[in-house]
Amino acid sequence: MDRDQLSEILKGAPNTSLEIAVLRQGEVKNFSVVTEKVEINPVPFYDLIDQETGYIVLTRFNQKASSEVKKAFLELKKRGMKNLVFDLRGNPGGSLGEAINISNFFLPKGSKITATKAKVRKWSNTYNASNTPLDLEIPLTVLLNERSASASEIVAGALQDYDRAVILGERSFGKGLVQRYMNLSYGTQLKLTISKYYTPSGRCIQELDYASRDNQGQVPKFSDGTVTSFKTKNGRVVFDGGGITPDVEVGFSKRSEATKDLIKSRAIFNFTTDYFYRNPTISSVTDFSFSSSDFKSFLNYLTLSDTVFLTTQDRLFLDAYNSSGETTFIAKEFQQLKKKLLQEKISKISKNQDYLSEIIKDEILIRYYYKNGSYLNKLKKDTVILEAVKFLKNKSLYAKVLKGA
Repeated sequence: MDRDQLSEILKGAPNTSLEIAVLRQGEVKNFSVVTEKVEINPVPFYDLIDQETGYIVLTRFNQKASSEVKKAFLELKKRGMKNLVFDLRGNPGGSLGEAINISNFFLPKGSKITATKAKVRKWSNTYNASNTPLDLEIPLTVLLNERSASASEIVAGALQDYDRAVILGERSFGKGLVQRYMNLSYGTQLKLTISKYYTPSGRCIQELDYASRDNQGQVPKFSDGTVTSFKTKNGRVVFDGGGITPDVEVGFSKRSEATKDLIKSRAIFNFTTDYFYRNPTISSVTDFSFSSSDFKSFLNYLTLSDTVFLTTQDRLFLDAYNSSGETTFIAKEFQQLKKKLLQEKISKISKNQDYLSEIIKDEILIRYYYKNGSYLNKLKKDTVILEAVKFLKNKSLYAKVLKGA
């Protein structure tokens, strides 16, 4: 069981006493815990990368998002910050109001931040910045990846359309639908999609075209069809089709289906646990890296020890074998095919070594130094952060991107 699964089990009313038994390294340990109301800080880390470049990570847009970002920003300004790296990677979104407030930190009062468009006119709306901004001049980079969604895309899209920030990383998720709850009989509710989000230039954020679902239930992507060009404030050409495409693409190899199945399994968590107990100490938090030889050890672990990483092909193969009834006469062939499937699976995930090594490295650092250690390591080792700093340091390069030259 990983951290997320345990947290789901432990959810409940505050001040509830729970007795839990944990199987750790073959030994059962008993714990007594009392649940409490936990408020998660949406800005778990901020610091100076160097003497003049600040870094702020925002993990969600809850009700404290804008106040915590503002607090971190002002603290870093006091410490000498002249450039900012704003990290929205992996941020799934949240409050629209907080997205507008945070965009407003860097855009003038009255600026259009986003709009919703619906078939019913009264459900369409435009949202503008209504406050005095924090800073309209500081050079700014915003980091995105494929898991940056919703409110993250609203902020990045607004800053990109006004040429206020250089967007780096990978294209975002493309979650641009607006839902509203409708009360039904017997205390039930209907969650109805009523509109879509658009950036100031007019780009639709939504990626999946649910209205065009085919007979097999497959949902096409807007980006697979005809995309429309739009222009930013400086006249740069940007496109719709779902999500926010970064100005500078920096990321990992395209993830295979096998790699996606691996991430969903507990294999990395289990490997990290095994690694932790085999290595009492590791190198300093800022120097630690997951090397190619370490990755080979991970593949060896999957080959010899793992039992939880199953792909769709694995499951279909096992179901067919188990439903075949009398299996003794094909047991030998089954083992041979199973071995070939494993080899193919290992081959496919090996192509994503760059991506998986980063994930495993973060998991290991969290075991030894907690989340803070993972972020400290990123300031020195993260490829996207280092690329963002390069753009902020090179003023002509930064200006060139924003001018579309």
